Amino acid sequence: MNTSDRVLVVDDEPGLREVLKITLQRQGYDVTCCSDKTSAIAQLRAATDPYPLVITDLVMPDGSGMDVLAEARNHSDQTQVIIVTAFSTVESAIEAMRHGAYDFVTKPFSPAEIAELANKALEKSSIVAENKRLKAHLASIQPPADDDFGSAPVMKRVATLVSKAAATRSTVLI
Repeated sequence: MNTSDRVLVVDDEPGLREVLKITLQRQGYDVTCCSDKTSAIAQLRAATDPYPLVITDLVMPDGSGMDVLAEARNHSDQTQVIIVTAFSTVESAIEAMRHGAYDFVTKPFSPAEIAELANKALEKSSIVAENKRLKAHLASIQPPADDDFGSAPVMKRVATLVSKAAATRSTVLI
């Protein structure tokens, strides 16, 4: 398995941890389980490669899944976090999404539902990682020298516009 197949499951209920572990392992993922916020944060910090997906309970005896969310997102912007809870309110869902959660799921949920959600979240994590690699590659490429782009004044203006557009997230047709 590669690092994109790793999932961290955090829940204080042993039965739910086991169901999530079995469900995700059947999908081919390498699953690590933690029973509380403290061990989850330690696991995130100790990981040499970031977890692409964290599934965490919102309410645990030693703290909140929001703390796990914050640590996961601080560790890597490609990590997707799904928060599960039996204590769902609209406010808590909005807060979780505002802080970067991929999704917010209320208990009980079906194994098929969580497997599908995990697949989509891991796909997004993979896309974010690829985007980051491509941006780094593009940044390392040298812009063409004036001779390569043309020396006519109109071509120099085009080169200036291309340089300005390259720094934005906009799509430009030349």
